[in-house]
Amino acid sequence: MLTRFLSSFLRPLAWCFLASVIIASLEALGSFALLDSGSIPLLPEFLLEFTTTCAVLLAVITVTWFFLWFFLVWLGGARTGIVLFFTLYFFIVAGYLVLILDLVFAYTNEYAAYWGLLMRYFVGFAFVSAVLITLVLGKITRNRQPSVSPRAFSIFAALLAGMAFALWFRETRFSQVSGNLYLGIFVAAAAVAAAALWALAATPRRLNAMLFIFAVLVFLPLPIRYFTRPPVSNPAPVPASSQRDVRHVVLITVDTLRRDALGCYNPDKADHTPRLDGLAGESAMFTEAYSTAPWTCPSVTSILTGLAPQVHQFVDGKGALTEKAPTLAEAMRDAGYHTAAFGFNGLLLPRSKLDRGFLEYHWFPMQKFQVKNFDAGLTHYIVSRCGRQLPDAAGLTDRAIHWIQHNHDRDFFLWIHYFDPHIPYMPPEKYQPEDAAFREKGAQFKETRGGRMGSAARSAEDRAWIKALYDGEVRYIDAEVGRLLDSLRKQNIYDQALVAFTSDHGEEFWDHDRFEHGHTLYNELVHVPLFIKQPGNAPGMRVDARVSTQAIMPTLLDLCDAAPKTPEILLPPLSPLLAGAPGAYEEKPVYIGASLFHDHLEGILFGPMKYVHASLSGHELLFNLVDDPKELNSLVFQDPANLETGRQLLEEARSADTRLREQLDIPKDAKDVLNHEDIRSLEALGYL
Repeated sequence: MLTRFLSSFLRPLAWCFLASVIIASLEALGSFALLDSGSIPLLPEFLLEFTTTCAVLLAVITVTWFFLWFFLVWLGGARTGIVLFFTLYFFIVAGYLVLILDLVFAYTNEYAAYWGLLMRYFVGFAFVSAVLITLVLGKITRNRQPSVSPRAFSIFAALLAGMAFALWFRETRFSQVSGNLYLGIFVAAAAVAAAALWALAATPRRLNAMLFIFAVLVFLPLPIRYFTRPPVSNPAPVPASSQRDVRHVVLITVDTLRRDALGCYNPDKADHTPRLDGLAGESAMFTEAYSTAPWTCPSVTSILTGLAPQVHQFVDGKGALTEKAPTLAEAMRDAGYHTAAFGFNGLLLPRSKLDRGFLEYHWFPMQKFQVKNFDAGLTHYIVSRCGRQLPDAAGLTDRAIHWIQHNHDRDFFLWIHYFDPHIPYMPPEKYQPEDAAFREKGAQFKETRGGRMGSAARSAEDRAWIKALYDGEVRYIDAEVGRLLDSLRKQNIYDQALVAFTSDHGEEFWDHDRFEHGHTLYNELVHVPLFIKQPGNAPGMRVDARVSTQAIMPTLLDLCDAAPKTPEILLPPLSPLLAGAPGAYEEKPVYIGASLFHDHLEGILFGPMKYVHASLSGHELLFNLVDDPKELNSLVFQDPANLETGRQLLEEARSADTRLREQLDIPKDAKDVLNHEDIRSLEALGYL
C-alpha cells in the first residue's frame, strides 16, 4: 500500500518539484536582465523570491497534474507517466516562452500592443507541441512500461539553480572578475558537482534522500522568513489639530466623465445626476474648466503636481512620475494632514509613483495577498491574474466610507478616483437603459478597438445604445458619490470639509467621428466639470472664468494654508474666484496637450478662441467657442489674426514649460522603458 502511494503521489510530486525549480531558475536568470546593477536584491530577498516562485509553480503544476490524473488516468485509463510527461513539458516550455516574451518587451515597445496576443500564441504552441510529442511518445512506448528515474532531471535542476545563484554572486560579489574567467570557474565547478551528484544518486534510496535534502534547501527560506520577520509597525498617526480652519479635504476625480453628462451643466440631463447637481449647488461651479490632456496619465498627474504635461513628462503611461516633481500629497502631508487615496485604474498603481506623499495608497487592481516572486515569466503572470481585487464604484465607496469612519477625528486629505464611466460600459441592473430595444442589445459594451476603428457600433441605433450604457454608468457614479458625501455628513464633518470634484477627461461618442478618448483635443474630451465646496455654509456660485485643472493643487494648498515647497512653479490659486472677487484673478491662456494616439496634439485657449496644432503633420485647427461651441467649423483660413495669436501663445507656453522643466531639472521625455506590466495595463484599458 505504501509503495503504491509513493508511486502514485510522491514520485510525480518529485517530478513536479523539479520542474518548478527549473522554471524558477530560468525566471531568476531572466530577472537579472530586467535589473540594473544598483537594484540587485540582497541575498535573503533573492532566496525568498526563488523559494516563493518555486512554491507557486509547484502548487500550480501539482494541481494541474492531479486534475489531469483524475480525468485521464483514473477515469480514462491513460498511463500515468505519459500524462506526467505532458504536464511537465507544457509548463517548462510555456514558462520558457513567456519569459522570453517578457525579456523581449523589456527592450522594445515596437510591438507592445501585441503582448497579450503573442503570449497566447506562445502558450498555445507549448500546449500543441506537448500534445503532439506526448502522442508520439505514447505510440513509441505503447507496449512497454518504462520506468524513468529523475536522477538526471534532478541534477539538471540543481545545476540550473546553481547557475542562478552563481549569477547573483557574480553581480554582487565578484563583479570585478573577468566574465570569461568566472564562466570557466562555474563550468568546472558544475562539472565536478554533476559528477558528484550522479555518484551520490546511484541508488533509489540515495536519490530519494538527495531529493528530500534539495527540497528542504529550496523551501527552508519560507519558514525562516515567517518566524524571523520583524513585527509590522504602523506609522505613527498624524495628530489631530483643532486649530485648523480646514481639517478635512476630499478630492474626488472621476475617470472619463463628460461635462455635459451632468444635469448642472446640461439641462437635457436635469434628472440624471441629482447628487452631483446638489454638490454643484453648494459649491463654486466652474463652467470653463479644462483638463490638461485628453486621457488619464498626464491629466491626473497635472492635478496632483500642479504642473503641465510637458513639465512633469508623465505623458504616455510609460515609466513613472519623476522624483523631482512636487506633489499635492507631499505638501499636505508636510502640513500635518494624514494623506490617503482610494482608486481604481491600472495606470495609476504605485509603480506610477503617484503615491508619493500618501501615507496610505489603496489602489486597484490590487492583489488580495502579496507574493514575493520574480517580476518576469510565467509565475509573475499567474500571480498577477490570481486573487486580484477589482471593486466597482460601490466597492470603492464602501472602502472609502470605512476609512472615513475610522479617521474622521483626525485632519486628513483624502483622494478618491472612480473608474466606472470608463469603457467597458457595464452599469449595474438598476442603471441599465430603460428602453427595451437597448436592453435586448445587451448589458455591456467593451469593444474598444472595434468602436475606435469603426468595425463596431456602425449604426445610429447601436451608438445610441452605447451612449445609454454610458449614461447609466454616470448615474451609478452619481449615486456612489452621493453615498460618500452622506458618510461625511454622518460623521458631522461635511459642512466644514473642503471638497473638490472634477474629471480627468471626457469621452468621445462620434461627436467628431471618433470614439473613446486620447485621440483629439475637442471639448468633449478636455472641457471638464469642476466644483469646489468651501468649508462653512457659503452659497453656491457660478464661475465663468476659464481655468485649468492644473490649478487644483495650488488652490487646495492655499485654502488649507499649506505652503508648497516651490510656489513659484505653480499656477495662481483660484481663491479670488472662490471669494467672489473675479477682478483679483488674472485669467490667462490655458494649455492643453499630451494626446495619446497618432499625431501629437497641443492647443491653447485664449479669449473665445481655441487653437490646436499637430506636431507631426503640421495640421492646425482654430475655433471660436462662442459662435461654434461644437467645434464644427475651423477658422484657420478665415481668421489669420487669431491664428497667428494662437501660434504665438502656444509657442510661449512651450517655452515657459521648457524653462520650468529645466528649473526642476526634469529631463525631456523622462521615462523608464515600457515594461511588461505597463503593457498589460495599457492593453487592458484599451490604450494599445
